[in-house]
Amino acid sequence: MFRFIAKGWLCAVLVMGSANAAALAKPEGQAPAALAAIVASVVRENPSIAAAEARLKAAEARAVGAGLWRNNPEIEYDSETAEVRTETVGVSQTVEWFSKPAARGRAADSRTESLARELVNVRQRVITGVLSGFVLVDQGRAKVELASDRTQSMSRFADLSERLFREGDISPSAAQAARVAATQAVMREQVAQIDLSNAEQELAQLTGVAPIAWPSFDTSLPEPMNIDDVDVEQLPSVLAARFRREAADRDIKVAQWDRVPDPSVGVRYGDEGNSDLFGISISIPIPVLNSGRSEVAAARADAVSAAVDLQAAQRSASIFLRETARRYEALRSSQVLWLKSGENAVTQQADVLQRRLDGGDIGVVEYLVQLQQLYDAQESSIELQGQAWVAWFQLLQAAGVVEEWIGVER
Repeated sequence: MFRFIAKGWLCAVLVMGSANAAALAKPEGQAPAALAAIVASVVRENPSIAAAEARLKAAEARAVGAGLWRNNPEIEYDSETAEVRTETVGVSQTVEWFSKPAARGRAADSRTESLARELVNVRQRVITGVLSGFVLVDQGRAKVELASDRTQSMSRFADLSERLFREGDISPSAAQAARVAATQAVMREQVAQIDLSNAEQELAQLTGVAPIAWPSFDTSLPEPMNIDDVDVEQLPSVLAARFRREAADRDIKVAQWDRVPDPSVGVRYGDEGNSDLFGISISIPIPVLNSGRSEVAAARADAVSAAVDLQAAQRSASIFLRETARRYEALRSSQVLWLKSGENAVTQQADVLQRRLDGGDIGVVEYLVQLQQLYDAQESSIELQGQAWVAWFQLLQAAGVVEEWIGVER
């Protein structure tokens, strides 16, 4: 009995699922041109990148002004009428010590360098997010197609089981098991559709465009990266923190120089009645009410904080690099193992399962359980490959080379 199931049916379903699982691909070492073009467009339009670029431009403008004197010359006109009319015109200028604008300029330059590295960091985070989004959408579509195949298969099996139950060939519990399996398949397909919709929505938010036929990825995962060649000190996040510390250190000099009073020099010329007037004035503030010591103390504390932040950035970058490399190697090894043995084993198991059912060696319930397991294995292979690609992109980000890999110019 149970010869009503065609032998090639289960194999065809599983082969289709395998083809969907293989939908994630990229030539090793080089991103597809279509993918690179989309990512380049995202980089140009992404609001996070635009905001980081604006912050950098603002810092560059401030750096120009930081090296200039803070005060402009002042012109004064004075007129008095008493017994004798007096009129004078004067010019005065607060003269900064030349080390002050130089110190401010150096601190501003360091902040500009920090924001330049932070811009690179933001770009790499966005690119990694977009690439991961592509993979999740592609993975979601493969899972939806596999779930649809499962639903159709389980529905047909439930209909046939119902007919056989009415004919007295199978028990009520076996027919009920087939109906439950069909219902579960429908629910899994609905969940897969929801997951795909969420992935497409998140990707659309990153790219700024509606879902389209995104470039896909295949099973050819790149070779693991030798992280020993990566200089953590040159990563954008670490460099940004290093320049922030440098700026904080230089702010101490700025605060120290600000404690030094700046003299003001003035020249006046005029007349008093029939007499000419000419005068020179020099004034120097007396730092009694505000000596600037608190500003120096605050600058020193900020420098300590920046130094701690640098250490944290170094440690975080190093850990992120090691962990992403370890995770990618593990996922890639699992994927390679699946491609070498697991995928063929599933197909072979499908053949064996079909023959055992046709020969009456197993019943409907056992067949359904093993059939579900085969579908689950195919779904796991899709998820495994997606996770491996996401881990690869994260590794590229951790190593600071995701832009070079995708081919996006800075």
